[in-house]
Amino acid sequence: MKVDMHLHTSKSDGRDSVHNIIEAAELKGLDLIALTDHGPGHGSGVTEKMVQETKKEVVLLQPSYRVRILTGIEAEILPTGEVYLADRKGIDIVLASFHGASSWELYYKAVMRAMVDENVDVLAHHAWSSGVQFAPIQEYEDRLVELLRDNSVAIEINSKHCLPSWDFLIKCRDAGVKYTIGSDAHKAADVGSVAWATNTARHIYGRDGLFIP
Repeated sequence: MKVDMHLHTSKSDGRDSVHNIIEAAELKGLDLIALTDHGPGHGSGVTEKMVQETKKEVVLLQPSYRVRILTGIEAEILPTGEVYLADRKGIDIVLASFHGASSWELYYKAVMRAMVDENVDVLAHHAWSSGVQFAPIQEYEDRLVELLRDNSVAIEINSKHCLPSWDFLIKCRDAGVKYTIGSDAHKAADVGSVAWATNTARHIYGRDGLFIP
């Protein structure tokens, strides 16, 4: 199954329209995509109302395409660990990510708090924030895996940043944590650019473990 579950459109900080992103996915033979524009709290974020508008657009477009289209959001994790999402009504999938961490300690503590939020489906680009990739800290990594497992949150395998580490993903697999695959594409040309993530998932998870809402 060919999937790309982390895509941005021109409604947030992407370059291309919803229609063009879907068209690219169809042309590249994808089976499932998720439109996940940044949410409130991000400099280019959409509101929950705007996500509902995207959902209506997708409902109209879906009959014309083979690829299954999910309407999602990449919700901001705040420094407090709060997930900035007031209402997920009608949202098919919620990715959560922390873009503004000033230190590894702040990153881990906020992300771990966020994993108990019942709105969160997926932790996106783990260990990357503010343009920096954080070195793994064993104690926090082990606790985070437990929180992912206990709260049924999937881990994203992100092709753009080549994250998380294989060691972390092996721990996730062994704990029964599911995964998603995402290109984190911000333009139509990059839709489906998930070779690293797909190969990593195949080597670590085999044929099992893909999270599909």
